[in-house]
Amino acid sequence: MANVVGNAAEAAQHKETMKARLISSAALALAIASAQHADAGVILITTRKAQDLSYATTDAFDQKGPGQLSQGDAAMATILSDNGYSCRMVLDVQLTEAPDTYFGAVDPFNPVLVIVSGSSGSADIPTTSDKGVPVIMGEHSCIGDRANLAATSDLFMYFGGSTSANVVNPAGGQYMKVTAAGKDHPILKGIPLDEQDRIKIFRDPYPEEDANVPAGGKPNYEYSWTTIDAGGATGTDTTVLGLLDSNQAKAVFGVTDAGGKLSNGENALSRYVHWIVNEDGSGGTRRMFNCLTDVGRLIFVRTVKWALGEQLQPFVPIRIKDVTVTAATGRINLQWDAVASKNYKIFATTDITGANWQTIMEDIPGQDGLISRTLDIAPGPQTAFLKISGLP
Repeated sequence: MANVVGNAAEAAQHKETMKARLISSAALALAIASAQHADAGVILITTRKAQDLSYATTDAFDQKGPGQLSQGDAAMATILSDNGYSCRMVLDVQLTEAPDTYFGAVDPFNPVLVIVSGSSGSADIPTTSDKGVPVIMGEHSCIGDRANLAATSDLFMYFGGSTSANVVNPAGGQYMKVTAAGKDHPILKGIPLDEQDRIKIFRDPYPEEDANVPAGGKPNYEYSWTTIDAGGATGTDTTVLGLLDSNQAKAVFGVTDAGGKLSNGENALSRYVHWIVNEDGSGGTRRMFNCLTDVGRLIFVRTVKWALGEQLQPFVPIRIKDVTVTAATGRINLQWDAVASKNYKIFATTDITGANWQTIMEDIPGQDGLISRTLDIAPGPQTAFLKISGLP
């Protein structure tokens, strides 16, 4: 996503200054399509057992919400669908009780990836390490070598599994510290870092996000980190890509390649990922995914692509190439680098610190190379902030 500041009255004389600002402040587009695509198949997203209709033990009786839907799981499936993947949401226990129903499907409907978001209770996490498909694990109890889960759902990516925990906002902070290995890993390569080698993974709350929550109700804005002692990766082939910035002894993002050594002495059958976010299903609002920043969502999509074995190119943000303002006619022309795999949208606001961005042009077809659009800014306010976004 890229930002541009336009001032109609003074634009002609400040054109070069504006161009410099535009280029230096270019933010992130969403995921750049990879050069290769995975074989067709289904991504299974496991969601919590308590969403079924066994009323006595379900979320149907939790008056504080969120009810029988994990909003984060649904949002996860939505963004994957927007990026071209077929998703199937299933109750976690269904994969345990009837695995052949899901892993014995007729091609092309066999699962190619399982995502366990952490919206479940740890006791309900299905066995995924023996299925021969990649796994993205958001349940903290299952990324290490916990004794009580060793025979079932552990991925054995780390030693010291009992050190794993959820760190819920605001204790964990919103930033991930990227390791040296993370900078060079295909998932994060090219992702802009701040001066402290950090990425802001969780956004700030929207101004009215919790405005209508009943007193004592569950907040709409809530995020949670899935953490484990980073030293637990020693002796395994797990690579820690990101640390909790507020406690850099804790890993929050790690990967193990297929064939890599695990903490139980065996080798990973497929690619495993310790994911950066957990839905915090034990009484949480399960909206963690919805609180990701744009770059957090970008990393998620790139993580899925990596897990599926797709060839990732280093991320390249939108670069604005030229801004031409014609003060006499009140028109501004924007030109930016684009790719054919994206559509583009232009937003505007008069308050860059607020959340009230309005769409002023959308469904701009992408192409490999330069795109330009001319906007009539004469009827609008004298100062406006614009941003360009690549979709999905």
